[in-house]
Amino acid sequence: MKKIHIGWKGLLQTIFATTFSIVLTFGTASVIERHKQAKEKRQIVLMTMYDLNNSLNQARHCDSLIQEFVEIQTRIFENPDAFEDFGMDFVRCLPSINYTETIENIFSSNIETIHTISNVYFVEKASEFYQLRKKYTDNIEEFGKTFDTFLLSFSYESLTAFDPCHNLVMSVFLLSKMEHLYLQCKQIMNVTDKELETFYQVRQQIEAASGDLENVWKTKLPQLMDPWKEALKKSQENSTQK
Repeated sequence: MKKIHIGWKGLLQTIFATTFSIVLTFGTASVIERHKQAKEKRQIVLMTMYDLNNSLNQARHCDSLIQEFVEIQTRIFENPDAFEDFGMDFVRCLPSINYTETIENIFSSNIETIHTISNVYFVEKASEFYQLRKKYTDNIEEFGKTFDTFLLSFSYESLTAFDPCHNLVMSVFLLSKMEHLYLQCKQIMNVTDKELETFYQVRQQIEAASGDLENVWKTKLPQLMDPWKEALKKSQENSTQK
């Protein structure tokens, strides 16, 4: 009976050890998987916040250019004779907003990504931001088209026909709402400025490791523009001699 008792004891120890090993293996794998998902979730959140912040910076710059245009226009209306003095200042006031929709598409159309984030409120607020960004871009494009019409004639009369105030109102209104949504997204996911700065630095390092972007203004364009300018100069000289 003693041998049988010892045998049962050994069997129980073996079963316990095997069970513990299985639990430990699957438990460790589960912890690793959860850690991986949490890391992926944070990366998607930071990537989205980084994109929202870049969009805001561009919108703020556009907004300041429209405001500058209105200020110059107002000064000229007060003194029409100053049109020639301020004329070229208008050129630098043309706003443009340029961003890729890659992150927005990954964020908004990928159900798996939305499940990974697992925060419906954040998804909702970020989606609202992207909708407003589209409206803001449309507003800038509308202003740009009117601006192009003004530049074609570039006269005081065409300046008086240019009414940018509704574009300015829309710009200020949409920018304010976008900034509010951005802050809400930060608060919902507890994103800090330090986290965003670290994420930005990592992206910069990756881009730097891939090599510098070719400066076409200093390399390719002069190869075409310089001969063109020389040919134009000769053509004008020949026309003058004739």
